[in-house]
Amino acid sequence: MPRLGEDLRNLTLIGGSAAVAVIATGAVLLSANHRPERRVVAVAPVVEVRIDRHETRRIEGPEILSSGAERLYGTVETLDGDRYEGFIRWDKNEGSWSDLVDALKWSDGRVSTQTGVRFGHIARLEATGNRSAWVQMRTGESFELRGESTDLGRSMRSLVVEDRFGETVSLGWDDLAAVDFEAAPDDVRSTTQRLHGTVRTESGLEFTGFVTWDIDEIYASDILDGEVDDRDLDIAFGAIASIERVGRSASRVTLHNGEVLLMSGTNDVDEDNSGITVSDPGLGQIKVEWDDFDRVDFSPATSLATRDDFDGGRRIQGTVIGSTGDSWTGAVTWDRDEAWGWEIINGDHLDAEYFVEFGQIERIQRTADGARITLQDGRVLDLGGSQDVDRGNRGIRVDTDAGSYELDWSEFQELRIGQ
Repeated sequence: MPRLGEDLRNLTLIGGSAAVAVIATGAVLLSANHRPERRVVAVAPVVEVRIDRHETRRIEGPEILSSGAERLYGTVETLDGDRYEGFIRWDKNEGSWSDLVDALKWSDGRVSTQTGVRFGHIARLEATGNRSAWVQMRTGESFELRGESTDLGRSMRSLVVEDRFGETVSLGWDDLAAVDFEAAPDDVRSTTQRLHGTVRTESGLEFTGFVTWDIDEIYASDILDGEVDDRDLDIAFGAIASIERVGRSASRVTLHNGEVLLMSGTNDVDEDNSGITVSDPGLGQIKVEWDDFDRVDFSPATSLATRDDFDGGRRIQGTVIGSTGDSWTGAVTWDRDEAWGWEIINGDHLDAEYFVEFGQIERIQRTADGARITLQDGRVLDLGGSQDVDRGNRGIRVDTDAGSYELDWSEFQELRIGQ
């Protein structure tokens, strides 16, 4: 098959031959009649013909039918009175019961604390303002939350509902009246799975759970895009075995079929990546920035965190031990704000940011630089860098049968939850 250059040369030769033929014909006519004739010859403009031989390559992943038990499901009611039932994708980057709604808790007419709540704890959410929502937990308790990021309010990127037939509708915050969350019916199936895998940081930390890539892609059907050898490439995450950062501007992508690709050119695979989060059912959420990220290995979840794994978050109960050895048992309020099991305690360790759900904590101990947190599954986290876990903490209060007691951070030694 001729190459592009050969095609253009052939077009030029053909055009040139035609022009020569016209001139020759004119000369013949002149000589035949022996008198000059004025002739006007119209010359067509030269047109550059381009053939795109660099179409985007696309690699699809396998389609797997599952119950979708880990995925958000519910009924969305709009201000116009329409109702849509199905799987829910919230603000692009939340789609499982383990995922976290970023928000501020509003109490007594003021912002009480920076917090968050995992979707599995929520029974109903009502949009109440440009950036606010009234949230009812599965326990029956209700709270007002204010949007801090794009999760609540008009900055929400979209709410997509996918019905049992695979049809979708996309709504904005201004469309919403309320959302009632529930487990997907037994007869509903999903062909879209939440991304799952193990993320490793530069310092060697490892986290396993539901992965959100670039604070955007969350499903196996979502696309990783970039360039390979100056050719655009789109890859479904379901086809990817691992992604490894290569410096600041590229990533090494290994497919399940063994193909290895060095990708660059987009914020999916370079330093403009917004970060990677892991929703860990037994912890909460961890965020890793691009410069601290090493690699992710995708794998199926051995067990799924379903809606039944979340109870709505009970009142925090436990025993507080002071630096003098005195102790008090009762309802605990941490940093003057966090009082419920669904609330979040946050801090940093090495090259990761942690958002730990109180309901997953067994013990908190004050250390020289922060706090040591022991989870119910036995994992131990040494955190610092936030007022939740260092000298910026505003105090720990215990409401006992005999009265209320409050300790400053310097007076606090240990909290044993549920004991």
